[in-house]
Amino acid sequence: MLMLHLLFCRISVNSNNVQSLLDAANQYQIEPVKKMCVDFLKEQVDASNCLGISVLAECLDCPELKATADDFIHQHFTEVYKTDEFLQLDVKRVTHLLNQDTLTVRAEDQVYDAAVRWLKYDEPNRQPYMVDILAKVRFPLISKNFLSKTVQAEPLIQDNPECLKMVISGMRYHLLSPEDREELVEGTRPRRKKHDYRIALFGGSQPQSCRYFNPKDYSWTDIRCPFEKRRDAACVFWDNVVYILGGSQLFPIKRMDCYNVVKDSWYSKLGPPTPRDSLAACAAEGKIYTSGGSEVGKTLKIFKNNPPKSTNKDTWKMFCFFCMTLLKRNCTLPCYSLFHCFLGGLDNVEYYDIKMNEWKMVSPMPWKGVTVKCAAVGSIVYVLAGFQGVGRLGHILEYNTETDKWIANSKVRAFPVTSCLICVVDTCGANEETLET
Repeated sequence: MLMLHLLFCRISVNSNNVQSLLDAANQYQIEPVKKMCVDFLKEQVDASNCLGISVLAECLDCPELKATADDFIHQHFTEVYKTDEFLQLDVKRVTHLLNQDTLTVRAEDQVYDAAVRWLKYDEPNRQPYMVDILAKVRFPLISKNFLSKTVQAEPLIQDNPECLKMVISGMRYHLLSPEDREELVEGTRPRRKKHDYRIALFGGSQPQSCRYFNPKDYSWTDIRCPFEKRRDAACVFWDNVVYILGGSQLFPIKRMDCYNVVKDSWYSKLGPPTPRDSLAACAAEGKIYTSGGSEVGKTLKIFKNNPPKSTNKDTWKMFCFFCMTLLKRNCTLPCYSLFHCFLGGLDNVEYYDIKMNEWKMVSPMPWKGVTVKCAAVGSIVYVLAGFQGVGRLGHILEYNTETDKWIANSKVRAFPVTSCLICVVDTCGANEETLET
């Protein structure tokens, strides 16, 4: 019948007939029709059907379609595990899925949540599989706070000695030294980290102008910003928090304002011992480094942010002279980047290649300005604010580091405040329901 249909008319693939067509094409080995069906299904993959498409592709021997569906499942696991399709999977497929290193998650607690959701969906019939399912959760990678508050309180685990042992091993992992942790391999392989990068701009002298720029859709989103206005400050991002420090408002501001991008909350901590403006700051290994500014001294300050439950207070320490070139007004302290771009004043753009230990010139910026504010996400450098002698930058500029080409995006307005602070932040988890109680 299918062969006759092929001879006399053109096949139209749609959601109603694609499965029957693919089944028939696979049975009779009609490759052109099979390819049409596979191409159609690859375009239809989403969180609600990807698991079903993966099973179908496996049954009908369509490796290309299965690879597409599985890649989607792994990349969007935090959406997929909340669907009915996931809850109805058999135990073999669930254990295989939860064991994958390529699951993209914000934290391992989401894998734990997926396992518990599946077990509770049909608890009486799935209880015999509890140890096998929870054994795929990497408890050492779950935060100590989540283990103690949420996991230990779960009735499924409290009533099972084998599962309790897994939780205890996770708790013990947090008591080990970093050196001892490196020796453990089982249960500590990291998953693929989920990211949602935005560029945050804080208005400097105009605190009401604080926004996120989303490189994915070129949208601007307001950030609630209660702190007092300050000029010539610095900001750094570390572990979900933006730290705004230094600067002045008639007098130096000694307080450090902190914004948690996941919880959308503000709080304050002590600032550097030496109040200064026009300073440089960067974060590395849980410490914030500051130097330079209007009160130049041969010192480098380091801020160590202790865990919230620690009895130790937040502390600043003074280190020996670091580098004379850092002690400049309006200097920067870039860390851990492949190359550093310097823009502003002129239209020429230069970068330093760390591996090659050399400076190179690239295509000039299609706009001359000073106080230029730029940040990079992936291979794109976004120029989001700047000032020229006759006015501000009107629309954003983009520089592609791979093609060495500039684009002036006339559809997206630039940030209206040139004296702003700018940093790249990871907002992953900001729009997700928290799993902690």
